[in-house]
Amino acid sequence: MLLFACLALFMHASAFPIAHHTSRAIKSDFPLSASPYPTNPTTGCSQPSTWQFSASGHKNLTLGDRSLLVHIPKDYDPSMAHALVVSFHAFKMNGAEQERISGFSEPGLRLNGKGIVAVYPNGQFGPGKTGNESIRAWQGAPYAAKGVDDIAFTQQMIEALSGNLCLDSNRFYASGKSNGGGLTNLLACTPATANLFAAFAPVSAALYAGANPADCSPGRPIPLVNFHGLADRVVPFDGQLADREGNTEYATPNISQYRAAWAERNGCAAHKAAVIVTGSSSNPPPGARLGLNALVSHPHVNTTLKQSICAVGYTPAIVQGFTVKDLGHSWPSTLGLDGGVTDFNATTANILPFFDAHALGSNENTAASI
Repeated sequence: MLLFACLALFMHASAFPIAHHTSRAIKSDFPLSASPYPTNPTTGCSQPSTWQFSASGHKNLTLGDRSLLVHIPKDYDPSMAHALVVSFHAFKMNGAEQERISGFSEPGLRLNGKGIVAVYPNGQFGPGKTGNESIRAWQGAPYAAKGVDDIAFTQQMIEALSGNLCLDSNRFYASGKSNGGGLTNLLACTPATANLFAAFAPVSAALYAGANPADCSPGRPIPLVNFHGLADRVVPFDGQLADREGNTEYATPNISQYRAAWAERNGCAAHKAAVIVTGSSSNPPPGARLGLNALVSHPHVNTTLKQSICAVGYTPAIVQGFTVKDLGHSWPSTLGLDGGVTDFNATTANILPFFDAHALGSNENTAASI
């Protein structure tokens, strides 16, 4: 039996040829520590996989008529459950471009002490804003393909990944930019997917009515971290009733009100939310709390953080909102990979630490660690 187990483990490991990842490295703003939450290995941890990856750790995967880009870290171990980050691209973009601007595939990044499996799906081709184009987009936007079901696609994608890679199903995370941020929000609002992912990170999110439904009812408190620039002219921070041509289907909410709605949905109205004043990204001073409506300064230049923490029973329900003064419609980065340059990398400075502090199957509030 011992010989058989060792042989099976060798066969499983040999299916993943991984060479050194040669792309640009992004240094983490502070070290990430392993979370104390239990691990829940997927079926891919107990059976060999036939998936083959390139020397850089990439694989282009097709599921029916849909496609996605999968990246495994250099230290991927098919016998150890890894966290999964799914990141959705913006309108007109694709998975490869989302990988570039988000940086979730960069060497050395970790969640729960292990390298991250990062996935970048491709949106379905839709009619675009003119109605006669063929441009990738996600469900919830006026320009998305008619009848597209990205909720079902996400579930199908998670099922395929879980059966072929060794993942920790308590540590699935969703993020996205613009139209992809809107889908991230829709996944958080939908019970079936709200219970698949431990936390959500919409960035410069395009929150049209189809992506931000009035009846948003996730069925549980949702940890959510959001970034939006005050100089965003594509999706204005203050919201809009219509686009420049007067189309009301392009209406989007005021971002402060959007964040407050999530805080209230998480139970803040009934449970006296608190805002922690952060002394640094990783170590807020103990006991520094203000009221629900307080706006607090954050160490990032020209950036403020409003954080609502609500205890619903023993379940943490944290909403973080980063408002960047001079940022346009971009993913915050010191390298300006998405156009706007900030003094921090949102992925390493805030999103990954936020994800690391949240896992399904836990009732511990770890707000002091983020």
